Amino acid sequence: MPSVVDSLNLISKTMESILDFVAKDETLSDDFRQYLEINNIEIETEREFNNIIIQYMLDMKMQNGLRVLEYYRRNNHTYDEIISALENSICSVFKIEKILSNAYSATCLTSNVKVDLIPMVKMSHLKQIGKFDYICARIIELDNVQYILEIYDVISEFDVYKATIEAIKYMLQNPKIAYYKNEQKRAELEKSATEFYEKFNELFKAQYVVTTNKKVDNLIEFFNNYRLDGIKKDYSDLIEHAPKNAYIKIDELNCSDATFMQTASGGFSTHKEIYDVALWSDKTRGLYIIPFFETFMKCFSEDIENKADCIKEFLTSDKIPPSVIKYALEKNDNFFEVINKTLNVNFSNLEEILFNTKAVYVDSGVFSPVTVLFNSELFSTILHIEERQNDKKEIEPKRNELCPCGSGLKYKKCCGKN
Repeated sequence: MPSVVDSLNLISKTMESILDFVAKDETLSDDFRQYLEINNIEIETEREFNNIIIQYMLDMKMQNGLRVLEYYRRNNHTYDEIISALENSICSVFKIEKILSNAYSATCLTSNVKVDLIPMVKMSHLKQIGKFDYICARIIELDNVQYILEIYDVISEFDVYKATIEAIKYMLQNPKIAYYKNEQKRAELEKSATEFYEKFNELFKAQYVVTTNKKVDNLIEFFNNYRLDGIKKDYSDLIEHAPKNAYIKIDELNCSDATFMQTASGGFSTHKEIYDVALWSDKTRGLYIIPFFETFMKCFSEDIENKADCIKEFLTSDKIPPSVIKYALEKNDNFFEVINKTLNVNFSNLEEILFNTKAVYVDSGVFSPVTVLFNSELFSTILHIEERQNDKKEIEPKRNELCPCGSGLKYKKCCGKN
């Protein structure tokens, strides 16, 4: 087993190699420029560039649906062990329980497990991090040792609300971190996914049901109530069709912390546009909320507005499980003809599509964000805090009293600051 110093050097050397490859490879360079343009990203400082390029390398997909690291792996076979570790790196929020001489003993908020984290820099460079503070960080595991690849933010020990919100955001972006190094939680999610599937079919007698974004939040609540009490009621007033099928770009998580919880648990009704949304039941992964499902299905028989963007989103997005693509293939004889012509590719079978666009689902332990959210203690904690805040809103605390949100700060320095 290599020493910690050797591992750190190897990780750094590999990162430098990937950065050099991105700069020199024409396909990746063009794709990175498109990534910046599509996301309206303007880079003003070297630090901003470093943060963005690392995020692009480790998290993003190319325009063709292939992950950047997978493209690198297929074109450069060196440092395979480190590449695999980088592909499995995670971003989460960690509470510092103890500061050691060369590491932090911390608890991962999303999976509630304790880990020792070794920074890539000297501990003396991280003096701003105190005991019981929270760090938003990316970690990589090599030979059963966890290293901090990058720290994005440090949150005060008193700002529990913000730390919890950030943890939930990371969990929705990558549901796998809900059970990071926690097999008991993984087993719980597997059981829950099966329960979602069975209850969904009991209620709707189908694999999916379509409504609009204006009704889907209430439909989710209706289904969850049935899941908990088993009482069947009429839901016909929650089903409606969008006035037209057209694809538009939406960002469910593009919101402030103040509105995040509403958005995380649905929140589609806040959008001005009216569009179709499906609740999709996957036997092994749980319940998905899929905007534009009906629009996607009509792409194979009609001239849908923004058709190419819609097809690309469904094929390349990790929010769309393989079962949806398989269903579309089974229902449309012209599936490959439309896909290949629209995206200028040459796919011939389902396995080829999934290998190139949905490699993350090769691991059967990927669960839907809804399933993860409904099984999250963090989500329950936040809902409880917000309920307490709502209950106490009518009674204004005195300035020097403890804030009712539970932060531990005086009201004048917390929720009453503004």
